[in-house]
Amino acid sequence: MKNENGTGSVYKLKGKRRKCWVARVTVGFIDGKQKRKIIGTYETRKEAQAELLGYLNNPVLYSGKTFKDVKDLWYSNYSKTVSDVTLRNVGNQLKKLEVFNDEKIKDLKLYTLQKFFDDLDSAYGSKLALRSALNMIFEFALKNEFIETNRIKFIELGKNEKIVERKIFTTDEINILFDNLDSENKFVKKMTYGTLILIYTGLRVGELMNLKTKDVDLEKNILSIIESKTSAGVRKVPISQKVIQLFKDNIDYSKEYFFFNKKGGKYNYPNFFEQFQTMLELLNLERHTIHDTRHTFATLLNNANANSTSIIKLIGHSDFSMTENVYTHKDIEELRKAVNLLN
Repeated sequence: MKNENGTGSVYKLKGKRRKCWVARVTVGFIDGKQKRKIIGTYETRKEAQAELLGYLNNPVLYSGKTFKDVKDLWYSNYSKTVSDVTLRNVGNQLKKLEVFNDEKIKDLKLYTLQKFFDDLDSAYGSKLALRSALNMIFEFALKNEFIETNRIKFIELGKNEKIVERKIFTTDEINILFDNLDSENKFVKKMTYGTLILIYTGLRVGELMNLKTKDVDLEKNILSIIESKTSAGVRKVPISQKVIQLFKDNIDYSKEYFFFNKKGGKYNYPNFFEQFQTMLELLNLERHTIHDTRHTFATLLNNANANSTSIIKLIGHSDFSMTENVYTHKDIEELRKAVNLLN
């Protein structure tokens, strides 16, 4: 069946074939002869006509762009908008997707991608980061009309099973952190002192990011934690002698937040997480979660025979497995005595 000139045609192939209907269009002329392009073969005339109409409405969609083609186009733009650290982490995620490089992006179905994620032997957080990267690529493809819909958000990641076993930072690892406080790499220097502060104060990472300069009292050596995820987290934390100099060396009273980003503003968790993991990699340290810093703090206190109730008070938690499940008021000097047991 021929359509009007310039609108392509649909015809049936001879013989017994499952997909016997062909949709094709004329894409130009060479020496006066038509140069035709076959869009595809289909089981029914209706399917062929629908695909032909789709092509005429959006030829870009049928350009045959592979996943790698679109990924590379997206990456060239994305790389101009983020830091080297972020780019390196995203690049590591993209390596896992190379299995789809030769697939046409418009043909990648949700079922195929879901099966890929189901078979992926990775932690929940890693799957989440990978899905985020994939979603950015598909959003780029949708914006540029390489695909018609983006269904990446429907990919299920399975249960977010919490890791029960925690790894504390060893004495050797802590010494490596101290040794790199004067690193010429500004990024390593920043994350090193941030990690040491977490280890020796027991703060949650969110509490450190929310800590305002005005809440750091270097006359009394006390931190006032005003913003926390729990009511028990709102507390006073004496600064250990091990890290008091870190506070003095790095506080900037012109900034609102104590641990500020390179623009002088508040850190966000994705950036902190990425930079924390990259620092561990650059210093050849074991892989840790950020929460391992709090676990290290509590373990150090416990090993130094600190009062169990003081440990609970200092970490801002009402249920610490190494101690009795109680919570009573302790004066600040007793808490200071506890943190100064740390070596």
